[in-house]
Amino acid sequence: MDDAQRGAKALDNSDFPAAIKCYTKALTVNPHATDYYIKRSTAYSRVKPEDGGPKLHEALHDADMAVALGIQRARREQIIAGQMRRGIVLYQSERYGDAQLIFQVVRAKVGQEDDSKKGDLSAALASHENSTASQDKKTRQQLQIWEMKVKSQMAKLESSDEKTRVVVKEIPDIKVPTQDELKAMYRAQLENRSASSTPNSSGLSTTQKKKDTAAEANPTLSTANPPPTPLPSNTPSRTRHEWYQSNDSVVITIYAKGVPKDKAEVDIQETSFSITFPLPSGSEFSFVLDPLFAPVDPSSSKFNIMSTKIEVTLRKKSAGRKWATLEGTGQQEETISSGARSLEDASNQANQPIKTDKAPAYPTSSKSGPKDWDKVVSNIQKNEKKAKKSEKGDDSKEDDKEDDPDSDLSDYGSGDAVDSFFKKLYANSDPDTRRAMTKSFYESNGTALNTNWSEVGKGRVKEHPPSDD
Repeated sequence: MDDAQRGAKALDNSDFPAAIKCYTKALTVNPHATDYYIKRSTAYSRVKPEDGGPKLHEALHDADMAVALGIQRARREQIIAGQMRRGIVLYQSERYGDAQLIFQVVRAKVGQEDDSKKGDLSAALASHENSTASQDKKTRQQLQIWEMKVKSQMAKLESSDEKTRVVVKEIPDIKVPTQDELKAMYRAQLENRSASSTPNSSGLSTTQKKKDTAAEANPTLSTANPPPTPLPSNTPSRTRHEWYQSNDSVVITIYAKGVPKDKAEVDIQETSFSITFPLPSGSEFSFVLDPLFAPVDPSSSKFNIMSTKIEVTLRKKSAGRKWATLEGTGQQEETISSGARSLEDASNQANQPIKTDKAPAYPTSSKSGPKDWDKVVSNIQKNEKKAKKSEKGDDSKEDDKEDDPDSDLSDYGSGDAVDSFFKKLYANSDPDTRRAMTKSFYESNGTALNTNWSEVGKGRVKEHPPSDD
């Protein structure tokens, strides 16, 4: 277990001082890992009073760093996560005007939920497969709560109250040091070598102070630490990456020429991956995936630095599990993990032959209740054989039971015309169409029926409730 994993465990166990220490150690290895700053910010803000907390000043500094790093790398999801953390810390600091502004920034990025697409089956499938859309939905849910909280607090205050003032900026006034500078600073923090190594006196942030009105008004401060912007040297257009996956591994290719093998730092952990190397321009390129979409086996993973590219092979810990994206959300607990598992399980089940010994019953419009469609098909086939025998005058007594009005065949060709149509369609379809009908009907709880396996096989079929119109 590495330091980041120990930090996550300590955070889950509400041991916030230990979590801070573990994440600080992790930052001495990978000081540009955005997720470490967000997690450490969370720990700082939750430190109990008996332990000297909450440490909101430090929490805001780490949130500012997360946003600055996200901007430097042009990583949308990291910027949004960092801004969300900034807003929460500002709210906890009773800076409600500032918190409201930051929440408005986040809202502008994730938008409002499009109600018009709620009943659109294809949109639901696309949304499930699109990790960005899924993460935006989670952010919107969290954001709605904090928007209500800050609105409630603002309503209680006079417009002249200090807590309603807005002095924060959308882009933090923070300069991101080099990795070597940060490593030295965090090692000094851990060893208590100097007070100047703490985030409070690093001189890296002005928005991190609870009472920073004077600092904001001082033009020398804002010019000394200009807002970071995406720099070509840090995110060069010629350095790009792509990835693909097989049943047991994920292969990432980073296209960069002339990377010195002795100066490239590659770190493969069970839940994270990072690589840092110098560019010909003199700047440093960093690529971090933390957390990964799913755990990998570091001992079986490998990388190869070539003249024009770097190829990284991450060995999946769960062979056969399909990755929707390279990077997870950092909050892949019940919702995302169960969603990924259900997608995978549904896909595996649908790809297997339909079992006729104990097939599931599916929703139906028939008055006689749920139908076992596989049994219906079997009975239809028997009935066809019976008809052929009747033509030859060779009726069999053992087939008489199929005339029972309570059998699954009783309303085939009679009763509900729609129900009869779908049973005929299922009976005469090829295996792919049957799989598509079975999977779509089962996963949508009987609210959708799709015969196109190329669409249904892509992911879980969402419920499609009838419109109230």
